[in-house]
Amino acid sequence: MQRFTRTPCYTGAEDPERGEIRGPLKLGETVVIETVGGHDQHYELKGELKPGMVMEVKEPRWSRPGGPFLIEGIEPGDWVAIEIIDVEVGPYGFYRNGGPHWGSVRLIAPVRDGLVHFPPDFVVPQRPMIGVVAFESVDPHQIDHGGNMDFNSVQHGSTVHLRAQKPGGLLTLADVHARMGDGELTGTGVEIDSAVTLKVDRSPGFPCSGPVVEKTKVVESGEEFLTSGQGANWEEAVKIAWSEMVGLIADHYDTTAEHANLIVGTIADARPGYAAGLMNLRGSVLDSVYVTCQLAVTKELRRTGQPFRP
Repeated sequence: MQRFTRTPCYTGAEDPERGEIRGPLKLGETVVIETVGGHDQHYELKGELKPGMVMEVKEPRWSRPGGPFLIEGIEPGDWVAIEIIDVEVGPYGFYRNGGPHWGSVRLIAPVRDGLVHFPPDFVVPQRPMIGVVAFESVDPHQIDHGGNMDFNSVQHGSTVHLRAQKPGGLLTLADVHARMGDGELTGTGVEIDSAVTLKVDRSPGFPCSGPVVEKTKVVESGEEFLTSGQGANWEEAVKIAWSEMVGLIADHYDTTAEHANLIVGTIADARPGYAAGLMNLRGSVLDSVYVTCQLAVTKELRRTGQPFRP
């Protein structure tokens, strides 16, 4: 089975091999493709790599990316099925400090024995997903070629169906997360290095212009807490539900609002409730337009009583 690795690394930004096709894939072939986590950093810190520590942003490793790959026999207009067989994640990722206002500080998230670690002693099961599954496109700003979709449904056990726009499709994988809440509230989730095992084959296609995800496996528990928000738009509704969830987690788990906020911003799933908003007015003007949402946090979240030790 072919394996395409992040190494040997490029020599730098001007390396002439950057952007070249990584290799050919045959229809029906199973391969392993390594992807680059976050900002392509080594996790080099003074002292121990503890959960919640600020990540030093240094010179990139110049790792080789997860694409593009030319799929033999694929022509523009052909549909391709990309079956995600397994997603193995690395030992450390990063996430952002959160809101409900945007945060820019990158914090360390260790992953060990299938658990993602948060400060001071919180753990939650990993739920790997692939943020970017893309073909090269004639119009890269549209979702019809895939791209940075950030759907939690793109996980092991799922199949992504994409329609090629160029010969060979030119497939790229990137932006894998060890865990990410639906909606990617802080813009990152836990970004991390990965090794994705997949199979590419022809797809029967769909009467759709964009990607279709065929989900056959559920990896998370169904038990969860959900808070609610209502606002004039999606963002305002999310802010309310977010603030409510921070209070719930802080109280239920006997922790600080700061620690609770890091967890909510990174793993909470944002789900629409009443979503019609302005559509329900049929062109009229009304001050009482609103949408609702829920934020969900799995009850698998727990405290270990012992801080993570590298």
